[in-house]
Amino acid sequence: MSIRHFGLALLLVPALQAQVTTTTLHDALLAARADRAGEPAVAAAFQQLAKEHGTPLYIYDQRYIQGQAAALRSAFAPRFPKLRILYALKANTNPAVIGLLRAEGIGAEVVSQGEIETALKVGYQGTEIMFTSSSKNPAEIRRAIELGTVLNVDSMDELGQVQAEAHRQLKQARISFRVNPGVDPHTIHQINTGIAESKFGLHLQGGLAFKAYAAAKAMPEIRIEGVHCHIGSQITETEGYTLTATKMMTFVKELKEKLGLKLDFVDLGGGLGIPYTDGQTLMSPEDLAKALEPVWKAGVATLGYEPTLWLEPGRFFVGGSGFLLTRVNTVKETPIKTFVNVDAGFNTLMRPVMYQAYHRVRVIGRTQDVQKVDIAGDVCETGDILAEARLLPKAKAGDLVVILDAGAYGFSMASEYNARPLPEEVLVEGNAVRVIRRRADFPELFRTATSAK
Repeated sequence: MSIRHFGLALLLVPALQAQVTTTTLHDALLAARADRAGEPAVAAAFQQLAKEHGTPLYIYDQRYIQGQAAALRSAFAPRFPKLRILYALKANTNPAVIGLLRAEGIGAEVVSQGEIETALKVGYQGTEIMFTSSSKNPAEIRRAIELGTVLNVDSMDELGQVQAEAHRQLKQARISFRVNPGVDPHTIHQINTGIAESKFGLHLQGGLAFKAYAAAKAMPEIRIEGVHCHIGSQITETEGYTLTATKMMTFVKELKEKLGLKLDFVDLGGGLGIPYTDGQTLMSPEDLAKALEPVWKAGVATLGYEPTLWLEPGRFFVGGSGFLLTRVNTVKETPIKTFVNVDAGFNTLMRPVMYQAYHRVRVIGRTQDVQKVDIAGDVCETGDILAEARLLPKAKAGDLVVILDAGAYGFSMASEYNARPLPEEVLVEGNAVRVIRRRADFPELFRTATSAK
């Protein structure tokens, strides 16, 4: 992996010294977040990135990721003496990004065998991984049991398959059950996972989750270690978490009193939201920790023992670290609206199309002639609009446009639709840039294809 250092030569020009405080590439990223993308030094930094690495380009801010990990730990560790934090790999599966979080002492939560293998490649042991999926295939179950991974079981059908595979391997499978608590955290419907109609988890309603634990307790091939829930993603208020924690601790008490089970851990999931608009103030880790503390302590007092609290954010760690740098191909004015056509599309950033998600957009090096535009992608689909009806400085062909908060569910959801090779990813630390995934080329589109002849 190559590492380059940027000089930001514009900072040496005396006339600019009073205008900017940007001294490193990291500072330029912060300035873009602060809506200062029009400043000359900031523009120079992004132009240099585009020159060296091309577009579209994913840029990740290492210090942001490390700062998020520190913020979560400092909020929760003083209040919860038994604490384990995991990273939900699906948010961003680049090994370099995962490695940063592993270095911070954070475990791995995965949803596929591919993510299991990625975690192993980064250096995790199988026993440090939790495998959560509502639809695990036989090979995935087999691999997880071989590695000693915690299988987060989602149904009675799956429990039977886990038992059978553990019997074949002459091992005891480590499991928890994913419980559906029936809580609505008021997030986007497509990422609302704890409501009763969700496909995820065994419902507390009707005693389904309790029956699962009772069945598992009678299986010698099964070792019950904990209980898990996850109520959604991009959660911005504490109420859903406190209600969920109350329900979960009540359920854990029922397991102890009726089945004699003492669980090693209670996993309250992830889902902490991040700001996607300028000036947006959301629930902080400190807010959440303060809200959960009395609920947890009351539950522990009633239980008579303290499980380890597990948390598993994904977006929170990496979302705000990411910048998708694109180049303007053309600007098209119609009788209805103006389209700024860029060289990225929903094959590069799926969230706006899939979730109608809002991402901030900056036109690099421009401040004048603000107009209402749609940022349109290069995918041949009507719905390929990355940002709609935005008031932005007037752009022209060749300009750079950066989309913020693309570190989560950006590259990890990317595809080669329209036969476009996958973009490059780089990691910024101070003024150093490291390529953590090179840009794919056209021959790689056919890497697994067979000849037509």
